[in-house]
Formats: sequence, C-alpha cells, structure tokens
Amino acid sequence: MAKAKKSRTNGNYRNASAALDGSRRIFDDVLALAGTLARGRKDLGADKLHSLAALTRDYAASMADLPNLRVQVASAADSIEGVADYVMHTEIEQMVGDAGTFARRHPLAALAVTVAAGMAASRLMYRQPVKMTAASSRKLSPRRTSGARVGKRSAQSRRAANGHAHA
Repeated sequence: MAKAKKSRTNGNYRNASAALDGSRRIFDDVLALAGTLARGRKDLGADKLHSLAALTRDYAASMADLPNLRVQVASAADSIEGVADYVMHTEIEQMVGDAGTFARRHPLAALAVTVAAGMAASRLMYRQPVKMTAASSRKLSPRRTSGARVGKRSAQSRRAANGHAHA
C-alpha cells in the first residue's frame, strides 16, 4: 500500500483562505473609501486653483505700469488654470502615473519637489511655539503680591541643594 501524502495546512487551508478573502474585501473597501475622500479633496483643490488663477489674472490686469511683467503674470495665470483643469478632469490613478513618468524623465526636479514638499509638511506638522518677549510674558503672568517672593531661593538653600552646605 502506498502512503498518502500529508498536507502542511493540517486542514486549516479553507479557514485561512476565507480569512484572506475577508481581509482583502475589507482592504478594498478601505481603498474605495479613501478614493472617495481623495476625489472630494481633488475637487476642492481644483476649485482653489481656479480661484488662484482668477486672482492672478486680476493682479495682472492691475499692473498697468509694467506691461512686460503683466504678460508674464497673465501667462502664469493661464498655467495655473491649466493645472486646475488637469486636476479636475483626471483620475487620481492617472495623476500618480503621470507623476511617476515625470520623476523618471526629470529625476532632479522630482527630488527638488519632494524635498520642498517634505520641508513644507514638516513646517506644518511641527510648529515651534511662539517665543514670548519679556513684556508680553509679564502681561500673561499672574499678579504677585509685593511682599511675597515666589520662585526665589535664598543663597543658603541653593548651596544646600548643590551639596555645598556649611555647618
């Protein structure tokens, strides 16, 4: 008689497969939700770009004294409008693919954009607290009574804390 070949799964293959399918469905649902959120943000970003282009056009129209600069600013407004249309009418997956193509064609420009975006993100995420001047800190500190010395230590207590106390 020939021996039957033993499987490595010990009969748990069906359970593992079902769990994997379930986790894939959950992952797909999360990706779909993130895509919906990203599309909403994409539309908001495109609207902001359209308003920036309109403001840039208004600024270019107000530059009567500098006609050469006015032409350059109007050209920049047209470019911003083109980017806004691209963002509005392009799917996110296509934008990611286009960004990859741009990075392969222009690696130094992609590196510069990545560094600038990282610096901007770090500035937004890790804001330093505002340093207060002496005058503004006095305004914010509570009033002290004239007789009490809060926070001041005598020379003897400082020496005792430093280990130089005299007997």
